[in-house]
Amino acid sequence: MSYLRPLLPCLVALLIGCSSQSGSGSTSDAHEDAEFADGVADSSSSPTLMDATPETAERLTDTTTLSDAPTLPTVPDATAADADSGALEDAPMLPASPGCGLAAEHPPGGVQITHTFTPAAGGERSFLLSIPADYDPALPTRLFVGFSGTNWQGSQIRPYLGLESQPVPEQEIAVYPDLQWHQFAGWGELGGWLLGPHATPADGWEDIEFTRELVAHLRDRYCIDPERVFATGHSWGGDMAAVVGCFLGDVFRAVAPAAANRPYWFEPQSGEVGCVGQSAAWTFFGQADEHFHMQAYPGEFGDQQVAFWREKNGCDGDATTLPEYNGECVTYPNCSEETRYCLYAPDTGHQIPAYFTGAVLSWFRGF
Repeated sequence: MSYLRPLLPCLVALLIGCSSQSGSGSTSDAHEDAEFADGVADSSSSPTLMDATPETAERLTDTTTLSDAPTLPTVPDATAADADSGALEDAPMLPASPGCGLAAEHPPGGVQITHTFTPAAGGERSFLLSIPADYDPALPTRLFVGFSGTNWQGSQIRPYLGLESQPVPEQEIAVYPDLQWHQFAGWGELGGWLLGPHATPADGWEDIEFTRELVAHLRDRYCIDPERVFATGHSWGGDMAAVVGCFLGDVFRAVAPAAANRPYWFEPQSGEVGCVGQSAAWTFFGQADEHFHMQAYPGEFGDQQVAFWREKNGCDGDATTLPEYNGECVTYPNCSEETRYCLYAPDTGHQIPAYFTGAVLSWFRGF
């Protein structure tokens, strides 16, 4: 179905330390901090339309270097016995990627990279890659993909999501893709993601293919566990995290979209949505998300998102509350893949709740 997003003025107050982007192999030394505050947009558009006013960014620089971050511990890799010996139970073979055994190509602490992908993925694209200081090329590791919101790049969403902010049980790699600017019909020129075949006017496969090729590119160079690739994102980046959970469910084990739009990206103009594979999903949405003005009731868009995942994952039964998250989160029983939902407190608005980072990291690390 057709979907329009009015381009309306909004005020965003941000505290960000942004590293400059450069060519392949250049390092990003600035440690960033971020605070979102979306303005209230005019809601005079047709009541049949939904308002998703884009964020705008003010960029500041913080001089704290990422190299001051604590060194991650190296975890010994599990050595598999010869298959004919019958000893595989004692030392199971971990999944591997082509990059296992190769020395790290990039320095730790964050590096801005430009790489030429296929034309279907948009050709030359950029991303921020972060590998641990004690990277062990023999250890298959988790990969986190963090998607930014409107007009933001990977270096900006990185501190906001906080995927590298907490102690880790073993090494992890994080990547933050950079979006591109497009002329969206009815919205104007914006930095945003193309969300598949049904997301008019943000329809298109380019960013989905870019994501697939990006993960494959990293697997060719680093020791990535293909069973532990995860995605999260905020706002338009939350849309993207949800979309790859569907269309790239063969790549992503679990996704955690936050403050995403209503799931217009899963409304086929004809035929089936066409999800591939299976991803677990944890949806986060605010009870008073001021970024979306056309909800029939507070939290409607979040409810619509989780309804999609409950149907896709075949959930059957009443939700169970997860009390450790202020009682705002639930999990659903009898699903083919774990399905969770947080409808968080009104005072958080369009932003992520305080427990978001810890909850998502703990959940991803449980796979």
